[in-house]
Amino acid sequence: MKKVYIVCATGIATSSMLRVKIDDFLHENGLDAVISQYRIAELTPDRIDADVIIATTEVPPEIKEAAYCINGLPLLTGVGESVVFDELEKILNEK
Repeated sequence: MKKVYIVCATGIATSSMLRVKIDDFLHENGLDAVISQYRIAELTPDRIDADVIIATTEVPPEIKEAAYCINGLPLLTGVGESVVFDELEKILNEK
């Protein structure tokens, strides 16, 4: 099963808002994935076991090298949400 990390500065507020939207998207589109929420400070390259990271904060280059990263800010603003969801769906459908 694919793994999605949702990352924000504190791992509480914005990542929780994104989780609801992403859970709904996955359910509506029949996609399966395990979702975990993190603070950006908790992530180190050796701890990452995700297929994709959706972040609302700046992601260090070493994290970007460990997993594919998507800018999650459009899911907060509502502008460009479909681009984020299209990208997520593409990654989750890869074999």
